[in-house]
Amino acid sequence: MGQAKLRQIKAKQPDWPIYFRDRLLLGDLQSNVGVATCWTPKEVVAAELGVKNFAVCGQLYTKRGINPLVRNILANPAIRHLVICGVDRQGSGEALVRLFAHGVEAVKGTGGRLESWQVFGDNETLLDKELAKDALEVLIKGVFVYNFINKPLAEVKEYVHKLPSMRPFAKPLIFPDSKKEVVAKFPSDLTVFKIKRDFIADAWLDVLKTIMRFGVDTPGMYGNVRQLNDVCVVLEKEVTKLPHIPRYLGFSAESLDKYYKGFFSLNTDKSEAYTYGERIASWGGTLDQRQLLVDKLTRYNYDRGAVIVLWEPQTDNFPPKSQQRKELGQTKGWKVPCLTTLSAQYLNDELYLNAVFRNNDMFGAWPLNAFALRRFQEELCVDLGLKIGPLVTLSHIAEIYDYDWDAASKIVEANDTLARTCVYDSRSYYIVKVEGKDIICEFFSPDGSRSLATLKTNGNKPKAARDICAQVLKELLISDLGAAADLGRQLAKAEAAVKLGLVFEQDKPLAFAH
Repeated sequence: MGQAKLRQIKAKQPDWPIYFRDRLLLGDLQSNVGVATCWTPKEVVAAELGVKNFAVCGQLYTKRGINPLVRNILANPAIRHLVICGVDRQGSGEALVRLFAHGVEAVKGTGGRLESWQVFGDNETLLDKELAKDALEVLIKGVFVYNFINKPLAEVKEYVHKLPSMRPFAKPLIFPDSKKEVVAKFPSDLTVFKIKRDFIADAWLDVLKTIMRFGVDTPGMYGNVRQLNDVCVVLEKEVTKLPHIPRYLGFSAESLDKYYKGFFSLNTDKSEAYTYGERIASWGGTLDQRQLLVDKLTRYNYDRGAVIVLWEPQTDNFPPKSQQRKELGQTKGWKVPCLTTLSAQYLNDELYLNAVFRNNDMFGAWPLNAFALRRFQEELCVDLGLKIGPLVTLSHIAEIYDYDWDAASKIVEANDTLARTCVYDSRSYYIVKVEGKDIICEFFSPDGSRSLATLKTNGNKPKAARDICAQVLKELLISDLGAAADLGRQLAKAEAAVKLGLVFEQDKPLAFAH
């Protein structure tokens, strides 16, 4: 069935699907069939199957999407057949198969308190604790699952057409949503935020915290988002062969390897609207920009034109015509790359890589993309025989969708410890001391090889510590807020020591003179 036949049939149950209705294609709501297409565009699958042969069809990009999928089926138990098909880039389809094959087990926290359910043996696939376990068991017994992952769509179509009509497996069940946390927001200037960390996971916590605290709530194409403009993340030590993947990232090294394959795929079968690999190595169907970049930097390390462009203005700047949008039903139907340019530069005997995103889902996509870009940078270094430098991502619109706000806040709350605030300033380090009545503050390069500045004032002067702090700011001697806070504390103690006749030693309590 062609795209012209693809349409939305008005739901007799106007409140179903309850979750992500605007992201799903609705067919015949009398049908018993639900379709999860993983990474393959749902429009492609729906057009092949025909809208009369399914009730609902949607993509399942990540394992996080399984929770709302389960809630939607419990709310409409007429879904008796669940077809899982398409390209499974992130293991979400396989996780859904495991849910119905093996069931769930409890995840318990302090004092044995139930925190969530997880698919048995899979701590990445979590379901809300508000879902009753007996309801999940009824669901698992009542829904037949058909695994057509990576199978031809013609084969899926042939099988779906043979599925029998069945009665609902239970009465509709709707459970309370997970309790939403009150999100505290602070004023800010909304643009240009720099986050610098050694590892992607640590930077992600800072990204989530920054957007949730300072972002502006804005209507988006697929729901409301909280966004900041021009969020710059600098990553310095991540090694993708030994990735730092704490549990809160929500994916494993194995699923990350799958993501690499999708990211770098040339999309020769056109199973997706585009892939980054296709735009990088086969731009316009012919141009291998990666090889061009390698050739440029091989010829001259400091070439300023080592740039890869992923945007195709001749197509990406033009939305579908109104008739096309109508045929695509509920969806935007206009898929263009979020990553627009890559540029490489040889600096300080290292290869730097900068990635610019026009917009970026910082909760669901940024960590995966950052790992893939770091892998890309590592491979460039091998080809060029260079050491690896920082990876910099610049997201012009850095956003978190409203349905991820609660999860983002919880992840930050559980993992953002005070120890994370202790970082070295990349600009300088300082020594504060008292000699007689003078407070002396010396600044050195981070490696200690050079003296940068020496500031001195009489500690008996009014506001002596404040005066030195003002001079530090004027000379741009500190870049890190934690270092600035510590310096202010040390200078205040030094001033108190001079005025009260006490003994000052940096990082130690004030003491009485002997």
